[in-house]
Amino acid sequence: MAKQKLARISITLPENTLHAMDQKIVDQHYESRSQAIVDMINHHLIDDLAAHDEVMVGTLTLLYDVSLKTLRAQLIDLQQQHLSQVISSLHIQLDDDKVMQVMLMQGASSDLRVISEQFKALKGVIKGHLELMDAVMPPIPQNTEHA
Repeated sequence: MAKQKLARISITLPENTLHAMDQKIVDQHYESRSQAIVDMINHHLIDDLAAHDEVMVGTLTLLYDVSLKTLRAQLIDLQQQHLSQVISSLHIQLDDDKVMQVMLMQGASSDLRVISEQFKALKGVIKGHLELMDAVMPPIPQNTEHA
């Protein structure tokens, strides 16, 4: 993959904003101010895409209590209801009662938000977080007939 061309810009900031940004650089272990600013701009652009209901890729991370016997069936049923958006799922048993599930999803940002809220609302789900990204996956060939 070809290396992206970079462009240099200059900005003027109030001192208190610069000090706050420098503290964020330290707290979040950025290598430079440039890296932090690029990251902040990218987050803003992703939020803008999501606000315009663009097709995006994302992950939904759930932490849930498996001791509730009906929860796994509800999670599977909900995934099946959204087969066109839920691309893949990974389950990790954390301890006797807790499972972390990570789902790779793609679709309109509003659809992904609605679907994630449905998962998070299930009784037994302790935490849930949807992270959207400004990318889409290539089409996945499915059910291909061979002549």
